[in-house]
Amino acid sequence: MINHTSKVQLHEGIQLHLVQSDKFKTVLFGLYIKRPLSKEEVGLNALLSRVLDQATSKYATTQEVNQALDMLYGSVMVVDVHKYGEKQMLQLKMQVPGAKYTGDDQVYQGVLALLNDMINSPRLINGGFDPEIVEREKLGLIDEINIRKDQKDGWAMSLCIEKMCPDELYHIHEFGTVEAVAKITPQELYAHLQKLWQTSQIDICIIGDYDLDKMAQTVKGTLKFERSELIVLPREQVVFHPEKIVRYQESHDISQGKLSMGYRVNVPYESPLYTSALIASVLLGGGGSSKLFKNVREKARLCYSVFSRMEKHKSIMLVYAGVDFENFEQAENLIEQQVEDIKLGNFTDEELEIAKYTVLSNIQSVSDYPNSYINYYYNMLITNGSVDIEENLKIIRAVTKQSVIESFADIRLGAVVRLVKEEEHA
Repeated sequence: MINHTSKVQLHEGIQLHLVQSDKFKTVLFGLYIKRPLSKEEVGLNALLSRVLDQATSKYATTQEVNQALDMLYGSVMVVDVHKYGEKQMLQLKMQVPGAKYTGDDQVYQGVLALLNDMINSPRLINGGFDPEIVEREKLGLIDEINIRKDQKDGWAMSLCIEKMCPDELYHIHEFGTVEAVAKITPQELYAHLQKLWQTSQIDICIIGDYDLDKMAQTVKGTLKFERSELIVLPREQVVFHPEKIVRYQESHDISQGKLSMGYRVNVPYESPLYTSALIASVLLGGGGSSKLFKNVREKARLCYSVFSRMEKHKSIMLVYAGVDFENFEQAENLIEQQVEDIKLGNFTDEELEIAKYTVLSNIQSVSDYPNSYINYYYNMLITNGSVDIEENLKIIRAVTKQSVIESFADIRLGAVVRLVKEEEHA
């Protein structure tokens, strides 16, 4: 799939990653601005992701920006923020048909010029972003923050993280709070953009079928940077041995209980055992053949849905189950038993192979689409992993029963959250 790769240091803290592949007919540009996850910044970064692509000094309205994208052969742009451990990434992605299919050698310069305008030349009024755009996007972001509580599954897991990590930056949500977002002014938001562009570590990833040397020159000649003292991004602490299990219950107007259990896996992504820990999580709750599905849902009939997932950057595993209110205790105990069974090696070779196959299939499918591949590529890049898919497939195939047991040797339950009916809580 990958023909050639190249890395170019553009400036201090700015690296260009060129991935040449003839599999895709489009070229995907990804610009990643890395920031610390902090209460002071998360709301600013989240709001900035909604304002940046709305207008520039050249394209004064959202309609004009969309027309510019249409002129670039219907290019698609997405700007958003994501939480990676205790870091927050402001991501700008733009996908355009390849020049070999459009016959236009200037199309890449056009894409990069538009990205450059959004960052270095946004539409300003009185020293800040357009107040009308900022206010509109603030209301939209506040609505999204407020409806988090209405999405009960996600809310239960978010609460579990908050209660398990109260003194760690990881408990902060990537959208921030209503109060913080409501206070942001257009001038403050523009000043924050300037600070981000000058002090952040930045990665630019470009994936598609193009000439690497020409693309590098186009990037150097089009994207403009100013650098000052770079912000430090320390590695997250991931090994924790909680002295007690935090238990929290919250009442909601619901007809089905929600249970979330947070585990400290205590295996950092740098560890040779991390892949085994990932397999262990899938073995536990990664689909219809998992222990949670077969034993908690099907045999014991204690829940309607159940699954587990790994949070790679913090070595945390979350288990979620939708249960009847009277089954909380039984479900929790049986989930704990499934984790203990994996620690003790109480699983078959067939169960292990199914879990490995699930992970293998997920890795193999990332190369089907440019966006899924760039997400995979960047995630491996920031966790010091290999971006070579075949190498990672070999690592997965090499996972053994013993390595799975070892990966769960130090796992600890850190928090249990229940969402219950209002009258029950009362």
